Amino acid sequence: MESELKPPSEADDKEGCTTLFVTGAAACCTPNNSEDDHTRRAVLLFESLGSRIFSPESDQSEEWELLRKEFLEPLDEHRRRMYFIRKPCVVKKYLEEVKAGGSSIIKPDALLPNDIIRYVKDKDVSEAAELQWKAMVEDMYLKQKQGKEGSGKFKNCLAVCNITDFMGVPIIELAASLGILVSELTEEPAWKQKVISLSPLPDERPLLHSLQGSDLKSKYEFMMRTCISKHNQGVDFQVVCDLILEVAVNENLKAEQMIKKVFVFTDQVRFGGCSTSCKTPYEEMRSKFREQGYGDDAMPHILLWQIYDLGGWMSRIEEPHPRVTLLAGISDTLIKSFLDNGGEIGRRHLMEAAIADEEYQNLCVVD
Repeated sequence: MESELKPPSEADDKEGCTTLFVTGAAACCTPNNSEDDHTRRAVLLFESLGSRIFSPESDQSEEWELLRKEFLEPLDEHRRRMYFIRKPCVVKKYLEEVKAGGSSIIKPDALLPNDIIRYVKDKDVSEAAELQWKAMVEDMYLKQKQGKEGSGKFKNCLAVCNITDFMGVPIIELAASLGILVSELTEEPAWKQKVISLSPLPDERPLLHSLQGSDLKSKYEFMMRTCISKHNQGVDFQVVCDLILEVAVNENLKAEQMIKKVFVFTDQVRFGGCSTSCKTPYEEMRSKFREQGYGDDAMPHILLWQIYDLGGWMSRIEEPHPRVTLLAGISDTLIKSFLDNGGEIGRRHLMEAAIADEEYQNLCVVD
């Protein structure tokens, strides 16, 4: 079957038309209850493509499957391959320039944490990667001390790295690098240079580790030895909060020393049953904190980040509770937004990350 992809017509601009071209950026603005396939397809580019390629009298379900298998999936695979082919070349070229020119030419925000950690294992540029990491951390820490907007919000945070063999190397590198970075920017001694991982099945208990090593390479190797699991498991935020409360009580920490935000980096959807019904377990944990004298506002904000798709398609965010955020998807712009905003991610940040790439810059907004 041959079909022609026609340009938009005047009829397409009429109110109520469902064939308008809408990109994946729209997905982050859909309501929490719009997760079904039909609704999501309606706001994404995919269905608008299908309506132009296939005639109204065709079998939509069969034609949609044909479109997905013969066009969308190969296109997505090509995009992924190009991501991994092009990006490393740019990163390594920059590190080679740093190696040749020394620390004086380093731009602290030139690379993302996962880009840097990938090259501490590369003998050619490992020293340059270490210099870049040190410059990035020092720059973020200085801004944090100066109280610059967004930059000071990592000073009382803790990372949970649910690293498993199932993630694949790029995702493992991302989880480990963000975990190490958060541990280095945290200022409270009870939490600084600390990271939480899950113990092996069947108990899946969270364990608080003190990072070992004086440089990025040794810390990354420690993470791989200590925090990686051979089991694909979810994270129960109630159990994590129990551990945080236990440490706070044992260390006799004051309310202002309590962790303010917990970042969970995982490839799992399950989050201790946390969805639109997570209010009850959250309030139960809040009561535990209150019973220990930490007040109503002591419970940390929880960000569960399902770091799965490096291309960033179909990224989504939910806020089932005012202090619980569920984030899925990944892209360079989303990682940068996370770093620039001190780990605070909302729908606006997700949308801005989705349209930040160069190809979107010439688009016009029509109200």
